[in-house]
Amino acid sequence: MNAKSIVHCVIFLLAVFGADCDAAFGEPATQLKWETLIPSTPPLENFLEAVPPDQQEALSNLDYWNSFPEGDVDKEVAYQREETKKGVDADRDKFAKQGVDLDALYQHYLAWVEEIDRRGKLTDKELDGKRVAIAGYLLPLDFNPEGTSEFLLVPYVGACIHVPPPPPNQVIYVRSSSPYGSTDLFEGVLITGTMKVQSAKKDLSFIDGSSEVDSGYVLEGEKIEPYQYEEGGQ
Repeated sequence: MNAKSIVHCVIFLLAVFGADCDAAFGEPATQLKWETLIPSTPPLENFLEAVPPDQQEALSNLDYWNSFPEGDVDKEVAYQREETKKGVDADRDKFAKQGVDLDALYQHYLAWVEEIDRRGKLTDKELDGKRVAIAGYLLPLDFNPEGTSEFLLVPYVGACIHVPPPPPNQVIYVRSSSPYGSTDLFEGVLITGTMKVQSAKKDLSFIDGSSEVDSGYVLEGEKIEPYQYEEGGQ
C-alpha cells in the first residue's frame, strides 16, 4: 500500500469512527457514574428512624462502653470505663421499666451496621477488565516533582479527610501510566483506563497524621485530564 492509499484509509477511519478512534483501534471507554459502581440491592430501611432520640443516645453510650479494651488498663481509662458503665446500667434500668431491652435493641443496631458495611463492599464484577472513564476528585498517595502516579479517586470533596471514608465501592485506587502534575488536593479529574474489581488498602497521609482507606476497585489510568464539575455535581 502506497502513502496515498494509507492517507485515504486513515481519512476513511476517522470519518467512520471519529477522531478518537477508540472504536477503530480498541474498546471504547464506558462513561461511568459513581452509583454504577454499586450493585443493585433491595432497599435497606434506616433502623434509627424508628428509634426515639433518648434510645439512640443510650445505644451510643453502650457502643462507646463496648469500645473500651478489656483487662488491665491505666487508671484514667479504667475510670472512664467504669463511669460509662454506670451510665449504661442506668439506661438499662430506665428502658426496662418501659418494656425496652436495651441490649436486644443494640444487637439489632449492630446487625444493621453490619449490613451497611457488607453492602459497602459489594462491587460490580461485570466491570472487571472493562475500559472505562470516570470523573472524581484526586487524593495523591505519592508526592514527587513529576506529579502523582498513585492516588485515590473519590466521589466528593472532603472524602477521607478527618471523617469516615466512603465505603470501599465508592473509592477507586488509581495507578497512572505516567505522573499527573496535580497541585491541588481534591482536584477534579476525568480518568480513562482499565478497571479491575480488586480490593486495595492504602495509607493516606495528612499534615497531622494518616489513615488507611479501603477501595473496592483498581483503575489502570492511561489518560488523566482536568475535569470541571457543573454546579450540583456530576
